[in-house]
Formats: sequence, C-alpha cells, structure tokens
Amino acid sequence: MEDNCPICHEFIFTSSSPVKALPCGHLMHSACFQDYTCTHYTCPICSKSLGDMQVYFGMLDALLAEEKIPDEYSTQTQMILCNDCEKRGTAAFHWLYHKCPYCGSYNTRVI
Repeated sequence: MEDNCPICHEFIFTSSSPVKALPCGHLMHSACFQDYTCTHYTCPICSKSLGDMQVYFGMLDALLAEEKIPDEYSTQTQMILCNDCEKRGTAAFHWLYHKCPYCGSYNTRVI
C-alpha cells in the first residue's frame, strides 16, 4: 500500500483530509480524486480504470465502426497489454485505440 497520495504526495495516514479508496485498492485524497478525474480515468499508480467505462467504450466502438482504415493497414494487428484485466492479446491496427479481446476495454497499451 502506498504511503503518500499519488497526486499531492502528502502522507495519507496522518492527513486530516478525507481519503478515497479506488476500485483497484489504491488510496488518494478525496479532493485530489475530484481534481484528477476531471482529466483522467485511470489510476495514477496501476493504470486500471477508475470506474465503469462501458458507456465510453461503447462510444469508441461506434466511432471506430464509422472509421475507414487504409487498405495497407486493414489486415495488420498489434500486440497489446490490457491495463484492466492484465492480459496480453492481439488487436486490430489503429493509431490510437486498441480494444482488449478479453474484457472489451480500450484501456490498453501496445507492447
């Protein structure tokens, strides 16, 4: 368990500020969480999603269904690591979005 808030780096256990437990088990101050989640959706420590992302991932599915990948890339794939389920897999080539074949998350990285 981390001793400091990953955002402000203040020692969590002696702080008088309210603390929030993230779904992944990491901790941060509630105020830091509020500020951080205005621009981020993953844990700053382990990169797991901070909440239910199904609506957002559904929007990405719809966006990608409308997008035409150039023919020279249409058969290419990329190896990815999912930050949510921690599995490695293969995803269709894209410059930005890579969907996990196991859990459906787009919270992935190319490896």
